[in-house]
Amino acid sequence: MILALMLLLGAQEAQEDVSERIAMVCSITDGRGCEDAGLAYAEGRNAPEDWVRAAAYYGVGCKAGNAASCIRLGLAYDKGHGVEKNAAYASFYFHKACDLDSASGCSNIGLSYALGKGVVKDENRAARYFKRSCDAGSHDGCANLATAYVKGIGVHRDRGRAVPLYQDSCAQGDSNACFNLGVLYEKGWSVARNLKDATRFYSSACDSGEGAGCGNLGLLHDSGKAGVRDSRQAVLLYRRGCTLSHAESCVSLGKAYLRGRGIKEDQAAGLRFIHRAVEIDPGFKPALRILARYRYR
Repeated sequence: MILALMLLLGAQEAQEDVSERIAMVCSITDGRGCEDAGLAYAEGRNAPEDWVRAAAYYGVGCKAGNAASCIRLGLAYDKGHGVEKNAAYASFYFHKACDLDSASGCSNIGLSYALGKGVVKDENRAARYFKRSCDAGSHDGCANLATAYVKGIGVHRDRGRAVPLYQDSCAQGDSNACFNLGVLYEKGWSVARNLKDATRFYSSACDSGEGAGCGNLGLLHDSGKAGVRDSRQAVLLYRRGCTLSHAESCVSLGKAYLRGRGIKEDQAAGLRFIHRAVEIDPGFKPALRILARYRYR
């Protein structure tokens, strides 16, 4: 018992030593040291995981003029990590990062304006920030600008201008850009319809953790549009997409169980995945319609 207590005290002292060293690094360096300190606490890397301390260090780093710290603090407010969730504060710090010439900061504040999240919705300003971010070399910014062209957000709709922007961002590993390229090739929007290319881009998106890419790739396998119809492979892809919190993938997986398509029929399992879709997106109508049907059986 005494030995255990001594070991516990030793661990606590070690954590205190780590905390002191992190604080010292933050105090004697520029804002980058504070960002690193915050990351150490956020990730539990060489320090006990502590989101409150992480946010505090990001705040010090941001105040010192470190744009990356401002972005991380904005994300903390956006998600409620270590601070109370506050979209207005999140947008404030994204704006500050952009003012400090951060391309990522400009992309994030552009999204805030596009969605009206923490700021008054302003699609024209959103498009300007996306362009500023893209011109500064942010692949996220270019992908967002491409989406603005596809949807006509603050700019005239021009899917043709979106294609090279998505292509460049996808080549740099932006999973959402790869997914959107898959959509363009599947639909034949401003490019020749090519289901092989759609499959390739959806696959790349899925491999990079984009649940929508997994779901759409599953639909292509399920319908045979990706080549030979393969409902079993589709189920695997739906499951992966659902695991990545893509509501539509969860619905597709649930329907596969309900119909016994690509997997043994199991109504309980099917409805469980439909419920999961609603947990991800409470307003997802395809899931709500299925639940309504089965509720009255």
